[in-house]
Amino acid sequence: METRTFKEIRKQYSGEDDFLVLIDCETRDLPSGELEVLGAKHVEPFKDFEAMYEAYRDYKKKGLDAWFVIPSYKESFIMEQRASVRRYGL
Repeated sequence: METRTFKEIRKQYSGEDDFLVLIDCETRDLPSGELEVLGAKHVEPFKDFEAMYEAYRDYKKKGLDAWFVIPSYKESFIMEQRASVRRYGL
């Protein structure tokens, strides 16, 4: 499966209630110490946080490289690289 950029993903899922789980992400470390998610091979959209978070946990239990994204991330997905929030996009 081909990796789609984060901008392409958000163009398709641009709603104010589009929560996403991203699988097999491409990332890069920024000079600021933050992490940017550039794209993903698989995207699972949800309309509510609880359903999205449950699916995220299921993917993680299966050993997949999963990240979740809340609707406020529109143009880019950049976060601090603290262990407690690195995979959550909060």
